[in-house]
Amino acid sequence: MAEQNENSLEDRNEPATPFRRQQFRDQGQVAMSRELISVALLVGVGGVLYVFMQKIFIEMSGLSHRFFNVSRFEMDKEAFLNLGREALGSWAWVVAPLLGVGLVVGFAASSAQVGFHLTWEPMAPNWDRVNPISGFQRIFSLRAIVEAVKAMFKLAVGLLVLWFFLSSQATHIGVFLHQGVPEIVAYTLKSVANLFFSTLGVLLFLAALDYGYQRWQLEKEMRMTRREAKEEYKLREGDPLIKQRIRSVQRKIASRRMMEDVPKADVIVTNPTHFAVALQYDRAAMAAPKVVAKGAGLIAQKIKELARKHSVPIVENKPLARTLFKTIDIGGFIPRELYKAVAEVLAYVYRLKGIRKLVNG
Repeated sequence: MAEQNENSLEDRNEPATPFRRQQFRDQGQVAMSRELISVALLVGVGGVLYVFMQKIFIEMSGLSHRFFNVSRFEMDKEAFLNLGREALGSWAWVVAPLLGVGLVVGFAASSAQVGFHLTWEPMAPNWDRVNPISGFQRIFSLRAIVEAVKAMFKLAVGLLVLWFFLSSQATHIGVFLHQGVPEIVAYTLKSVANLFFSTLGVLLFLAALDYGYQRWQLEKEMRMTRREAKEEYKLREGDPLIKQRIRSVQRKIASRRMMEDVPKADVIVTNPTHFAVALQYDRAAMAAPKVVAKGAGLIAQKIKELARKHSVPIVENKPLARTLFKTIDIGGFIPRELYKAVAEVLAYVYRLKGIRKLVNG
């Protein structure tokens, strides 16, 4: 508990790591503006109404005409059911495109902001949601206050747009008394379109501001304390001290194995003091000579000591030793461009071994 309090008091100055970002994403905490979704829905539904307005008007007019022109003497049970089915069909024809476009546009607007990511964690039971203390904290949190201010601001802006619209139309109301129905309908549609685009522009501006705020708020919430960053590094990468010990043990094991292969070498190529590379070549089993051990400094000295102890020839060749040490790993074979230089060394060693056999024989 004390550690949590200490973490809460500590400044969150460390940027969020990819792992922490993924944690937030899995929990459903993403930078998503509902205002952008509302604007997209408004555009989608408005577009459907614009495209199918004539068809919808004809369908609804015909349905209304049939409803109000049915005689009560004709309204038996079968006629009532037929009229009900017809009404449901007409309403389904009107509602289905709106509902379909709404679902597609809502999904597209959400995916455009956060990408497609399916997670059930936000729906999992969470006892903090029924905790009254946590509930009061959410109600009076900064986010709740910001959302309330946004709602009041949107209401004020909406009323302001409506007031400007009605004010601009007030001078034209008297003209309607001397106009026919087609002219009134055309002017009404034009006025509604102007109101639609004015509202859309204001909502789009508010949505852009809201999206920027949501991203800023999420980045702020994802920031980490220095202690959290260290703990996550240990969790993801392991304790640095333990990893250092493991690497040290691995180096010792590799060095021990390498030293065990020095007596099997055919020759040790040296710098002579800085580098030492042990080469082994078995014509029957190898396509090219192989580096079985190499080292610099103290390791090079130890390789040479083992070579002398086991009577492995040591040949000084500074350029070759340096090239072998820097370009070939332990267990690697000599590349084609070094065949000639290595062959000369091995030929010298074989001649030396032959001379020793003659002398000793």
